[in-house]
Amino acid sequence: NNNNVFSCLCVFVSTAFKMSVFPFMFLLFFPIKALSGSCVQIPCTFKAPETIMKNTEHIFSCWIKKNQAFLHPESLVVFNGSSNIIRGFHHIEILGNLSQRECTTVFYDVMNNHTDNYYFMLSYVFLKCNPTLTLPYFCPLDVPEPPILTPTDLQEVMEETTVNLICSVEAPCPKQPPTISWSNIPESAHITTQLQEKPDKTQSVFSYMTFKASYKDHRKNISCTATFPRNTPKDTTVEIYLHVLVFCPKVPPKETHITIDPSDSVSVGTNVTLTCKSKASPSNDIIFSWYKWGDSKRLDYREQMTFGANRTNAGWYFCIAENKYGIQKSKEIQLIVAGCVGGVSALLLLFLLTTILRR
Repeated sequence: NNNNVFSCLCVFVSTAFKMSVFPFMFLLFFPIKALSGSCVQIPCTFKAPETIMKNTEHIFSCWIKKNQAFLHPESLVVFNGSSNIIRGFHHIEILGNLSQRECTTVFYDVMNNHTDNYYFMLSYVFLKCNPTLTLPYFCPLDVPEPPILTPTDLQEVMEETTVNLICSVEAPCPKQPPTISWSNIPESAHITTQLQEKPDKTQSVFSYMTFKASYKDHRKNISCTATFPRNTPKDTTVEIYLHVLVFCPKVPPKETHITIDPSDSVSVGTNVTLTCKSKASPSNDIIFSWYKWGDSKRLDYREQMTFGANRTNAGWYFCIAENKYGIQKSKEIQLIVAGCVGGVSALLLLFLLTTILRR
């Protein structure tokens, strides 16, 4: 059940200085999803005058929820960098180096009850987080985004053509990234997976599959599944999957072979059916030809050939399957008709007995 597993954190960014508006700019303008039971990494960078950044030992960060005003009755400081105070969360970690104008933050073990408005602030230590400038940051959705599989549809793939599939999914918590798995993997497939940072500083998991199309992959339903780890007692993972149908409409005959019904050894008079089987695409566009070893004349042009067994049709048979993309000959198969040799011997014995009796 994927409902209500994403917390909605509406986050805003503020600066805190004496003047009403200070020339700071926080570069945050995109949505981020937070999976309950996991962590969420919030990319954060800012621009600030060099005169201020020379005294970075006097600058610290704060995270406040509910109200951007530090002293507002409803506001709650969830993280105070000056005293390393954390409230309401298992752990909050500032990954960014403020001296390098980076403020990326990780909230750990985010749960549904953490849904609220959050504000990030940067301040001199003696000003106690009194913000004067606020910029909107993000408000994620409460449902997980499915993985993205490209291309979404393989209309026509020639055999031996190299096919590249990419499955990607957002990683709200890069320290606990989702895993991507594939199903119905082609025999020739090569898969690589890596965590990549996007231009907006968020990260996603990308899984690349490369394979050469084969007739065995025709109509194969290949899917990728994203599994999100969670630190909750129940529902430890959330799985979402997409699929793509491989369509190889131009395949020459493959695995051409003969089957015999009822068997390859029959008695005289038994109805025998030889069937030429071959894998090709389109499957209804195959031309069959039947031959008997030692005879260049084509015996039949249908997929099946039926006849009554006698001494003249015992021997080795083979078939040829052909379409406009190629041709393939089957292996020879022997039809043994029991009673043919015995019948001749009986006639000879009868002839000898008749000759002796006449004497």
